[in-house]
Amino acid sequence: MNSFTISKETHKKRMEKIRSWLEKENLSAMIFFSPMSIYYLTGYRFIPTERPISFVFPTFGEPWFYVPRLEVEHIREKIPWITYEYYFEYPDLKHPAKIFVELIKRKKLITDPIGLESPNFSAHWGYKGTLITDLLKDDVQTKLFPYLIMEMRKIKDEEELKLIRESAKWGHLAHKLLQEYTEIGKDEVEVSLKASWDATKEMLRELQDFVPSGTLSAYAGYRGQIGEWSAIPHSVLQKTKFEQGQTLVTGASANVSGYLSELERTMFIGKPNEKQGRYFQIMKKAQDAALETFSPGIPCSKVDKAARKVFKDEGVFHLVQHHTGHAIGLEGHEPPFLDIGIDEIIKPGMVFTCEPGIYEYKFAGFRHSDTVIINEDGAERITPYPRDIDDLTI
Repeated sequence: MNSFTISKETHKKRMEKIRSWLEKENLSAMIFFSPMSIYYLTGYRFIPTERPISFVFPTFGEPWFYVPRLEVEHIREKIPWITYEYYFEYPDLKHPAKIFVELIKRKKLITDPIGLESPNFSAHWGYKGTLITDLLKDDVQTKLFPYLIMEMRKIKDEEELKLIRESAKWGHLAHKLLQEYTEIGKDEVEVSLKASWDATKEMLRELQDFVPSGTLSAYAGYRGQIGEWSAIPHSVLQKTKFEQGQTLVTGASANVSGYLSELERTMFIGKPNEKQGRYFQIMKKAQDAALETFSPGIPCSKVDKAARKVFKDEGVFHLVQHHTGHAIGLEGHEPPFLDIGIDEIIKPGMVFTCEPGIYEYKFAGFRHSDTVIINEDGAERITPYPRDIDDLTI
């Protein structure tokens, strides 16, 4: 029993929403190909390969999976309440796409238009095959609905929020250990691995019925954002050694049944100099302005404008490289985005990162990121890690 996951009842409620939508759209079925969409709807997590997998949801009748033979026992064990059809292998003598279309016809799903998440199976690891839309075009009209599940995912339910809060709790611990273990002379790989492993061990010890999604459920690290490289927002691992005077930009989270939070901090090894301190305070002031702006009923653009105003007023907007944040949940980046060009209204149940930053090439970068849950009357920051410069000086 894993109490830190989405319940079967919630998955069924999600599928009922799809059924109601299908009837409204006058479709005979909706076919999902994205592994993330399939996981969101059913809880079935699989390793995407070149082998086609899909989830077929008829307007009338029971939904079913289409899987390769090697997934049959996996389906039986993990999702026994949903039926399946299978093919042997890809590409085989008869391509799985052709077998799939024959099943669609045999199950009499071509009486009305069919909705598709995409024109074809996900193209993982070299999949090739005639488009499903082309194979069906002589028999039935197809309509594409690529954002159906993404729209559903924007508003998190209580079970999702519980998992995101749990993620934030263990990301906090991983980050605390990361800061504690960081010392001059060590490198980011050993420090990050030790902090992540020790946080994961504690997480598994306390949450005894939790089933991890990977080896390291909680993690924290630098991803190469050390010293001059902290000015590269999406840097990659450098195996950099820590030295006196460096600016550090961190990242921490925990994977709880696929759900994520985000915690990032700007830290320093040794007392920061005047320029480091000034940039830090400007960044923090911009994040404060954005955090204070969050509220249900406002457009996403308003949060971004609040951070931008601070940067412009302080004369450092030329150092800005990205918008203020994005939604987060099953993926690290999800829509809607906190961007001046996005006027979508913020609603209760949405979860965002708040991470305005400034970056001076060959000097340093400065960015905090916090996870914010929108509720009925405001917003809650669920990553309470210290944000002040004294607490973040090693």
